[in-house]
Amino acid sequence: MKKNIFQIVGLFLLLPLFAGCNDSDDLSEIFIRKWKLTYITKPNKHQWYSFPGIDNSNYDEYFKGEKSFILTLSGIETDNVIQGTFTGEGSVNAGGTWNANGKNQQFSMKVEGGNPTDNKDKIASKILEGLKSVNSYKGSDSNNLFLYYQDATSKETLCLTFAPIRN
Repeated sequence: MKKNIFQIVGLFLLLPLFAGCNDSDDLSEIFIRKWKLTYITKPNKHQWYSFPGIDNSNYDEYFKGEKSFILTLSGIETDNVIQGTFTGEGSVNAGGTWNANGKNQQFSMKVEGGNPTDNKDKIASKILEGLKSVNSYKGSDSNNLFLYYQDATSKETLCLTFAPIRN
């Protein structure tokens, strides 16, 4: 009898551990910050995607830091969904609204007034295309952010890869 009582008490003591588990993302921790684009790539790759018609000198401008794109996200989280506004600056000036769902990792942006700052910068056009087409995200911490979209030309899934800007 004593053994059964101890087992029942033990189960009740472990219950808060299981109740505290959560299979959703901490959206505010992931998104609410400034992000710098590191590259556009295919999923699980760590190098620039080779877009047809874009020569190496355009990629070099980003690699050397001569050009960059900064995405600033702000918003409020409610019931595992976050929504807010964003600004983009650098090679693309843009603004608008965004939202993300922590359960299914869906992500969308409504870009208002997005323009490349240099009409000759073909990568800036690809950044803007990605922002307008993004449909999901991956990022379970504040160290990386991956925004996925389908490239209009190649029909491949591509990823806008970001690293946080540390102050």
